Amino acid sequence: MPSWNIHIAQAERVFARHGALARVVVDRNAFLLGCLVPDIYVGYMVPQIEHPIAYRITHFATPAHIPKPREAEFFEAYVVPAARRLGAAMPAEASTSGDSTCGDSMCGARLVDAVAGTGSSCGIAEPILPASLAAEADRVSRVHYPQRFEGVPEPPAPGCPEDADASEGAVARSVFDLVLGCWLHLVADNLWNTRVNEFLDAHGDRPSEGFRIKKQGDFDRFGRALPIDSLPRVTPRLIAAAAAFPQYPIEEDALRATVGVAHEIVRTNHGDQNPVYQLLNSDFFEHVFAESVELPGRLLEERW
Repeated sequence: MPSWNIHIAQAERVFARHGALARVVVDRNAFLLGCLVPDIYVGYMVPQIEHPIAYRITHFATPAHIPKPREAEFFEAYVVPAARRLGAAMPAEASTSGDSTCGDSMCGARLVDAVAGTGSSCGIAEPILPASLAAEADRVSRVHYPQRFEGVPEPPAPGCPEDADASEGAVARSVFDLVLGCWLHLVADNLWNTRVNEFLDAHGDRPSEGFRIKKQGDFDRFGRALPIDSLPRVTPRLIAAAAAFPQYPIEEDALRATVGVAHEIVRTNHGDQNPVYQLLNSDFFEHVFAESVELPGRLLEERW
């Protein structure tokens, strides 16, 4: 399965594309947390999870050697209702134009625009951003070595004043982005595991414990070689959105522990830039990672 550095890198590259998915997300801080959510309560990544939740529930997946999360089922069960709660209904002319493919449902780029239009007063041009490891290092360096930064402007602070807004409307907006990030995680897991299965078939191999160990080692090597900088920030708005996650509530202690683990992963993510793989290969990782960045936006436009 992709590790958190791969999920974080995917989220960063999705926003760098400025496509449909990037356009629809307002609270990127909540979205980034969502990219980690399915793994929180499984109990392996985050310490001190007292009541783990079965993988088949957190990932919408039937147990198997290489499980494939049912991301489309999660999309219908949680992403679409979360969008509806924002009041992102189809424009009136869509429901009266005789377009039978829409009706009362949400479809096409029009809904992407409608959801984006439910953003806060920050506006889409100023999304609520996650933390940046580089920005944190810059801030600390300015304290210790002020003379080095004379005349150098400070980078903009992440987010906007609405980080502290835990009103019903603000939280609903962030819950949607959180759920969408969770969906991105499931899309990635489904894609990577599908491609691993295809790789096995092409090489006449079959799942085994030895295969699993080598595969995960290769994923770890690939993930550590990816440049990443983003990590979630604990804010009143994020705490409220996590608690309102519709599949199951995410407690504040678990949220804070998750952010701590993510911070350590991002801080130490400077591995070998020319990894030597035991089972998979560089061509596999390059092409599947690129596909994982392109696929979610395409699925979003096809379904909406």
